[in-house]
Amino acid sequence: MRYLLFLSIFLSLSLSLKAQESKLDLKFFGTLGAVYNDNNKYKFTKGPHSKDGSSKKINAYVDSILGSQLSYKFNDNLSLITQGIIRKDDFGDIKPSIDWSYLKYDSNENFIFKIGRIKLPYYKNSNNNNIGYSKLMIREAIEVYGQMPFNIYNGVEFIYSNLINKYFYTLQGSYGQEDFNIPIQTLNQEFKNKIKDLKAINFTFGNDIIEARASYLHGKISTKNKFIDNIFSSLKGKKNLITLANKYEMKDKNAEYFGLGLFIDYHNFIFSSEYGKRKVDSFYLGTSGFYTTLGYRFGALIPYFTYAKIKMDENTTINTEDHRLNYLIEIQNVAQDTKTLGFKYHINQNIDFKFEYQRIRPKGTNGGFNLNATGDYENSNSNIYSFAIDFIF
Repeated sequence: MRYLLFLSIFLSLSLSLKAQESKLDLKFFGTLGAVYNDNNKYKFTKGPHSKDGSSKKINAYVDSILGSQLSYKFNDNLSLITQGIIRKDDFGDIKPSIDWSYLKYDSNENFIFKIGRIKLPYYKNSNNNNIGYSKLMIREAIEVYGQMPFNIYNGVEFIYSNLINKYFYTLQGSYGQEDFNIPIQTLNQEFKNKIKDLKAINFTFGNDIIEARASYLHGKISTKNKFIDNIFSSLKGKKNLITLANKYEMKDKNAEYFGLGLFIDYHNFIFSSEYGKRKVDSFYLGTSGFYTTLGYRFGALIPYFTYAKIKMDENTTINTEDHRLNYLIEIQNVAQDTKTLGFKYHINQNIDFKFEYQRIRPKGTNGGFNLNATGDYENSNSNIYSFAIDFIF
């Protein structure tokens, strides 16, 4: 309740400011959702590191979020853009946070420069992933959108856009670093991570009907945690295992992500597909995943079907003298595939209603990418039922 009170006071104050200052633009958005997983052998979560989820109970926190986006124009070229949200995080806490905030210089021709806390351009819906109303599905395919454990960085971004006949193209370049903590629910541990010398590039090309994009990210990543520090200290104490320790220890290791996307919006027909590949030279093993969505507009109603799949690019079964390292590698297996049948209904220009039925087939050692085993592992499918109301004002 205190967070709702905080939000109400913030909204009232912001609306008052908006009425007095035309340079201020304020938007509010949110999703009120509920999800039910019919298989109590697993907990269905919004991502591979999330603590909260559904296991034979309706859960209202997986998709629910409240947020606001504020833009303040200092002049025709310079503006400040900030997005704040309230939702349950991966640690199971409900608290407000600044998702991203940056200064933006727009030449109003071809060039944009940003500095601050910025979203990485991994995916088609990277910037608006929190705004449910702007997306077709309740949640983007975790098999692609969940591969990287962070999506925001501190640094700069350059954007250049132009036209070639009837086609547009956009080139984005990013540089910076990021510190981020992630919980590993299977181990009941928290890893402290740092990625530095982060470089990303994204190229988009298309027109009003078809759009294609490609993205690439590279950085140096390190992690700290007593559990894994003890593992690699023990391995380095044995001469015959030093090579093994150097292979799997995450200290200034190369981290890469490569993505492709194709999107078609022709008359009432909707097609979208994205592919992503993660590679990290450490115990955090490589993955490859994709999704394909087909939809069709019947007025305000858009039914759609999605197939998504993720696989491990490396063997997750090893046999060394340290059983802790064996287990650390084993639980990296998050392979799964998902079939989704759903619809989006536009109630009006500010509100929509969505429903999804998903059948998830886990193939990993401890479940799947967003199916965490609640006890002894059992290879069984889960049926997920999700409802959501999205709004934007």
